Amino acid sequence: MALIRSLLLGLLVYASIAVCFPDWTGEAYHAMVLSVVAGGSVAVWFLNKALDLSSGAARIGIEVVFYTAIALFLGYTMPQKSGKPPFQQWAEGARPNRGTARQGFERLRVDPNGKIASKVIDLFPKR
Repeated sequence: MALIRSLLLGLLVYASIAVCFPDWTGEAYHAMVLSVVAGGSVAVWFLNKALDLSSGAARIGIEVVFYTAIALFLGYTMPQKSGKPPFQQWAEGARPNRGTARQGFERLRVDPNGKIASKVIDLFPKR
């Protein structure tokens, strides 16, 4: 179960950044990132098994470090049409809004008017 949780949460981090900054490019980059997330999830699972940590907090800590590493890697390396990675755009004042979230879901081929996607889009500011 821990392996599946790590994989799903890692993919959720990836999807979150892809939705918030939908002007991404580079198909090879995204194939590589998905492979790294999958491989990293297996590595986290093996690490937890090898260390045989009895404390749930330590296991969760290892997983949180993994998710943070995914977010930082994507935030500083995801190619964008503007040529600036997502975190640089964020630092310059570009903030995701409902329009970019809608565009992000469309780029991921998820219906932005669907039940879950529309609720997520409503969490973003209008402008």
